[in-house]
Order: sequence, then C-alpha cells, then structure tokens
Amino acid sequence: MKKIVFAIAFAMITFLGTAQENKTVYFSGANNFRIGYAGVLSSSDDKVQGGIDFGFNLIEFGVRPYKSGAISLGVDFMVESIGTEDGYYFNTVAHKTSVIPAVGMKEVRRSRADVCTFGLPLNFTQTIGGKLAVTVGATARINLNADTYVDYTNATDDRCSFSVYGIPTNRLTYDIHMAVTYDDFGIYAAYAPMKVFAPGAGPEFNFFTVGAIFRYQYDE
Repeated sequence: MKKIVFAIAFAMITFLGTAQENKTVYFSGANNFRIGYAGVLSSSDDKVQGGIDFGFNLIEFGVRPYKSGAISLGVDFMVESIGTEDGYYFNTVAHKTSVIPAVGMKEVRRSRADVCTFGLPLNFTQTIGGKLAVTVGATARINLNADTYVDYTNATDDRCSFSVYGIPTNRLTYDIHMAVTYDDFGIYAAYAPMKVFAPGAGPEFNFFTVGAIFRYQYDE
C-alpha cells in the first residue's frame, strides 16, 4: 500500500511540476521538499522514541493580496517514521501495536512505525527583501493506516525482518507550522497536538517536527 501511495505522489509531481500565474494568482506543483526529525510528545509509553519526518508539496494554489505577501492552499504528502528505544520493538497483533522488550532476539537493529499522510496546508508567506521568506500556517492532515517494521538478528545471528500493515490511526488531525527560508533554503517546525493512533490501536502520543526545507521557484 505504501509503495502505491509513493508512486501516485511522484506521478502527481511529474504531471503537476509546472507553474501558471499572473500578478495576483498562481498555481504550481512540487515547489518544496523537507526532511527532519519527528520528536515524540506526551507519550503513554516512554519506550517510544523520535524518528524521521519527510514531506513534499504536490500542488499549491495561491493569491497575492500585495506584492510581497501570499496566501496559499496546497496538497502535501508526508511520512512520519517513529522508532523505539534500544532493546524494544513494535509488536503488532490484530491491527493493534505495542512496544515490548525484545525477548528471544539477539539484537533489534531497527523498529519503527510509519504513518503516511496527505495534508492540506493553508499558509501565509511574507517575503522580505526578495530572498528572505517567512511562512506560517496550519495543515489539515488525512492519515492513512500505519505500518510497523522490525529488523533484528536472532540467537543464531541470522538477519530477520517482518512488517505488519493496517494499524488504525486518527484519520483526521492537524498541525500548526512555520518555515523561514533564505534563497530557497531554510528551516521548518511543526506541532501536531492530536494522538497518532486511533484509541486502543497503539501507544498514545503526539509529535513535533523540525528540519530543513528546500524550495523551488519556477521561472515566471
């Protein structure tokens, strides 16, 4: 399922990677890419650790109420990959996951829970001096079911792995975010206050993200 979603997202980038605009209205595709750290907050299980945040813009429609300001609505694709403390892993049974000690495993090399999300960001961007841009906004997030993945070595040093798909998430959540870029490179931060998993489907936690953002400005 995750591979299909990635394929659709990249196909949309290829198809929509153009820009159309006039002085006050614009439409563009694939204008930013970001990668950073996803930190766990308010977790019911202290063995849940942070991980990787990854996302990119698919399309964006905006208006410029004045020359240096823009209000935009877009579609983003995002992935949060949350890990566990060393010696623990995500154990998933009957569409529910929990973090348990790695009994019977010699070493857990990696254990993570991945959540793919389509976002609808509403942003305001102020450009200063032509190169410095400050963006603030909020994103309505449509979360797909989560997957868990475990990579480990067993007692005889064999490398093993397994994945489980379909853990229910809170389908509709949101975040608030900001970004500061200079000459199309900068930093971003976001806070998602709602819990990731659906009630009873996994550890209760929310998260924040920080990282680097890269913007692409189409020729006008």
